[in-house]
Amino acid sequence: MVRGAVLLAVVAVVFVILSLGLIGLAIVNQARQDEAAPADAIVVLGTAQWDGRPSTTFRARLDHAHSLYEQGFADLIVLTGGVAPGDIYSEAEVGYNYLRSLNVPEDRLLSAPVGMNSRESLEAAAEQLRARQLHSVILVSDPFHMFRVKQIAGNLGLNPLGSPTTTSPIRPGSPAEQHYVVREVFAYVNYLVFDS
Repeated sequence: MVRGAVLLAVVAVVFVILSLGLIGLAIVNQARQDEAAPADAIVVLGTAQWDGRPSTTFRARLDHAHSLYEQGFADLIVLTGGVAPGDIYSEAEVGYNYLRSLNVPEDRLLSAPVGMNSRESLEAAAEQLRARQLHSVILVSDPFHMFRVKQIAGNLGLNPLGSPTTTSPIRPGSPAEQHYVVREVFAYVNYLVFDS
């Protein structure tokens, strides 16, 4: 009976390890794909901003969204991200102002300055998009982030395509990316289990 319990425990551990490994492979696979195609809108996932200026990582996302807009993939860019504790500006506001400085017209920008995580930010964006009867979106973020945000957006009723930035300081194959991929594995499991 003890041997049976030990065997069951070993099988359970192996199953968990294999499952986490498969999620990691799915994250890396999605990170290497650019699915940009004509869509209703481009949605930029917010990240750190420094006193009203986008961080290097955020600027890479915004520049990529601007490039997609200039290439005619969509006529609308949605900026997401709320105000982090201790900050004055929302990520969405900073992104909006940055793209305005690149001469994107106001009527081509939509701000969703709500959310402290990816799910909350995408919920706010999805609500505004559905109100305009827009459903197909190109999601812009760092490569390691694309798998999870595509799953979230799809579950919110959007038709998502992933287009990761190629100029992020978090380079493909780097130790930094490996760290973020591992973090994303557990963030995805958390989303599946707790919907957060």
